[in-house]
Amino acid sequence: MVDRTIDQPRSPAFIELCLLLRDFFGDLDLGAQLNALTDEDLCRHIAFAVSLQHSGRDFTARPAPELDHIATAVLRRLSTGSLGNTSLRSPQARYATDVTPRTVQVADGPPSTTAPDKPVGALWTSSILPEGASMWQWGELAEFGPDRPLFTVTFDPADIRLFTIDSPFDYGRLVNRYPRSSDGRVQVCWTRAAEDLDAVHLTVPGLLTAQHVPVMTSHGTAILTGWDAESTAWLHLPNAFEMTPVTT
Repeated sequence: MVDRTIDQPRSPAFIELCLLLRDFFGDLDLGAQLNALTDEDLCRHIAFAVSLQHSGRDFTARPAPELDHIATAVLRRLSTGSLGNTSLRSPQARYATDVTPRTVQVADGPPSTTAPDKPVGALWTSSILPEGASMWQWGELAEFGPDRPLFTVTFDPADIRLFTIDSPFDYGRLVNRYPRSSDGRVQVCWTRAAEDLDAVHLTVPGLLTAQHVPVMTSHGTAILTGWDAESTAWLHLPNAFEMTPVTT
């Protein structure tokens, strides 16, 4: 079993998840309780913790040493099963109104200190849980409701130029490789990244440890925001990229 390193300070979503689990399980044999959760149940708890950024709470990264034992148990749980699988797997899930994948043309976001650091114009997918749900399912329902149909997307993972964000360190490497500075903030220059990469994948551990966490880079402090779920931003579509509607 792999024990991931816990980064300081804690991301606000990670803090909220630990508080939720403490209230739900207490401290009695937390590891066993977490292992008893299905990946879908744990993913639903994570989605709820991420959604609390819209609740008016203090959603800033901060140390939380009183939650260290819970955070350690969560990261150990994530090191097994589909939530800890950092590979980009085919098929992926995609919610869309267009049956045919549109042409992807990536642009950088507006020069604002509040704009999320995500590629404008990317095509987005998420991984599929063993139970069949998309890891973006709860965010989709919250943001768009039940109107957009679900598709599966197939491709050849070996044919993808991929960058994986699995930790704050990974995000810092991406910023250092493709820096863009504006209004005193450093972000990823997504148009430059698109010259080398086909896709950027934010894993579940990356979501919990890197999003909303300040990262020192060679160009200043960067903060990953706006992804809000395990997801992949496609900067280019590979040759074998097929969408199939999911029938219910």
